[in-house]
Amino acid sequence: MRFRLYVVTNKEEEEIEKDIKESLKRINPTFSFSPSRVQNSLNGCLEFYATGEVEDMQSLLDCLNNDWDGQDGFYSAYGFNTKMFHPNVYYLEFEKI
Repeated sequence: MRFRLYVVTNKEEEEIEKDIKESLKRINPTFSFSPSRVQNSLNGCLEFYATGEVEDMQSLLDCLNNDWDGQDGFYSAYGFNTKMFHPNVYYLEFEKI
């Protein structure tokens, strides 16, 4: 199954972005990433997309966050009230494509 992950970091720092992408690659080596850019509606945050493939969607979701909202292949999670895979991830959207 192919998927797309939208990631928002909680800081606008290249080293943090790099560390988050490396963490994602350890979770699923099929990840490929878009260039990051400043997230327009949040001060001091970056955003990027990641795409990949996975056989067990639920296992991947469980690795990325402990409490997703959504259903039917589209899920979202905020880092301020859930446990993210990386401490500098503010927001995630997962979409089955």
